[in-house]
Amino acid sequence: MSGEAYRALADDVLDAVAAGRWDEADADLDTLAEEVALCLVQDRAADLAALAREIARCHTALALREDCRPEAMHRLGQLRAIAALVAAGRANRPARSEAALTQAEAPTAAVLRALAAGAKSGPALVEATGLSHDAVARALPELRAAGLVRSWPAGRLVMNERTGSAG
Repeated sequence: MSGEAYRALADDVLDAVAAGRWDEADADLDTLAEEVALCLVQDRAADLAALAREIARCHTALALREDCRPEAMHRLGQLRAIAALVAAGRANRPARSEAALTQAEAPTAAVLRALAAGAKSGPALVEATGLSHDAVARALPELRAAGLVRSWPAGRLVMNERTGSAG
């Protein structure tokens, strides 16, 4: 499946819950859970990240509907369980090597190059690298996990800087 397929599947869950088609919602939630399991087993980090975004979007949309029917609340709980599985799988992934993160074409390398001039906030990194907000947001946790970047809050922003180990 692809990011577009994950979005369509999440939309199907939302539509089924809104219409009270519980069997259909359950089938779609089962498919989401199966995709998460496959991504974990096959180490498909990008697909797992895409699933995480869609599951969060779907959960937020259902929560905002404030549908208190027991059936709707049950499906919201199922989404929380799937989200917990995704979070656990993403948390246990080892950091990529410094060599992989510093390859010239990698977004992480672009972030490191931008930080060579000194500490920058997320928006400043987007401007300095030309990457999208999402690309910078995906790169920073990987760089922190590898010990190449440290981050700290500064008012409403988070500042990021290279560590001594970033070559």
